[in-house]
Amino acid sequence: MAAMLVAALCWNLANASEIKQLRVDAGATGTRAEVHLDRPGAYKVIELHNPERLVVDFPGSRLGRSLGLPTATGAIRAVRTGQPEAGTVRVVFDLATSTRPLPPRIEDGVGGPRLVLEWPGDGDAATAAREPVPQATPDPIAALAAQSSAPAQSVTPGNVVPQPTPAKVEAAPVAPKPADVPLANTAAPSVNEVPGRPVRPLPSGTRPLVIAIDAGHGGQDPGAHGLNGTREKDVTLAIARELARQVNATPGMKAFLTRESDYYIPLNQRARKASANKADIFLSIHADAAENRNARGSSVYVLSTRGASSQRARWLADKENAADVIGGGRVRVADDTLASVLLDLTQSGNMRASEDAAGHVLGGLKRVGNNHKPDIERANFAVLRTSDKMPAMLVETAFISNPDEEKRLADPGFQRTLASAILDGIDRYFTRQPPPGTLYALRAQAAQDATAVSSVPQGAFGAGGSP
Repeated sequence: MAAMLVAALCWNLANASEIKQLRVDAGATGTRAEVHLDRPGAYKVIELHNPERLVVDFPGSRLGRSLGLPTATGAIRAVRTGQPEAGTVRVVFDLATSTRPLPPRIEDGVGGPRLVLEWPGDGDAATAAREPVPQATPDPIAALAAQSSAPAQSVTPGNVVPQPTPAKVEAAPVAPKPADVPLANTAAPSVNEVPGRPVRPLPSGTRPLVIAIDAGHGGQDPGAHGLNGTREKDVTLAIARELARQVNATPGMKAFLTRESDYYIPLNQRARKASANKADIFLSIHADAAENRNARGSSVYVLSTRGASSQRARWLADKENAADVIGGGRVRVADDTLASVLLDLTQSGNMRASEDAAGHVLGGLKRVGNNHKPDIERANFAVLRTSDKMPAMLVETAFISNPDEEKRLADPGFQRTLASAILDGIDRYFTRQPPPGTLYALRAQAAQDATAVSSVPQGAFGAGGSP
């Protein structure tokens, strides 16, 4: 019997999934935690309060031998691990605030699946809210977890733990973590390193325009390379962060970055993250590449479900859509007739708004340099397919394959110029199409009222006397 128990124990240890890495990053848009596994498994998420904690149990798993615990970052005060019962690993995130996490999700990577947990935030760090984690008092997690009857979820791509819709919470701000941009001259200040938010508060009853900025590629997907080794993922992150800085310095606007540092996000999740943060517009920033080293200039693309506007647009969409293969995501081909019809129906009205906004952004880029094409281009970009709630576009800022433009893309001054040109187009678009309840809508109404008053002939209000 003892031999059988030993054999069973050895079999369980050999077949248990391993937690290889715990990673925490924080930026202007929130805090992100990743649990890296070597294979699919099961997990269960438990939210605890007073004090605030998020607990994740991994049945049938073990900790990697070289696993290190990340330090306090953003909304996370500390990360702890334990073993509530044999064969189950528990990861505890001690939280600085009561911010509700976004629904957890699984992302596929080259080294295996990773569980992603995110806490939304906005502004400066929650560091001031942190207190030392109490060590003396017994942790009641085990008792509360035992009362939870929620079944363990399977760690497979696309699986999400069902959770109630998060209530809107004013989250304690989180500090930006400097992005890992290993270029000689691409260091751009983080979103909050300058007085990014408007000094004057918005008028009562108004909200800021949320500008979603997506830095293309990232993580194991470097994107295109220049002749001098410049990587597209680094350039796009630097430009995105500079654009976010300028957006936050513009009264009536607020930036949301889909990624703050060097990690990969599946294409179909990028616009969804923007929608979850109530974005008014979505811009995916890229750097173009071509076999012709003399190709130069900027281009702006919008979604098309009925074919590409040119052979190059089709080729570029195919290249960008292949990023999920490199990044470890699953590629879903939507060439099914019903899927194409449904996508066309949900996007039809939105495509017109996207073309209008993209035209203004292209115009802004024209004012600072040469455009590769004089008009906006259209193709079936996967990153734009889930943007049915807002205008969306893909901006190819310049050709990283052109040696001259590669140098310019790595120059912070040129990055600021590009960001300013893109912002100019965004500003012109929302000045002409202001969403209700925004500062832009108030300005438009004030201008309309002033025009109406100035058009009234003198004496129309009467000059007194008997009626």
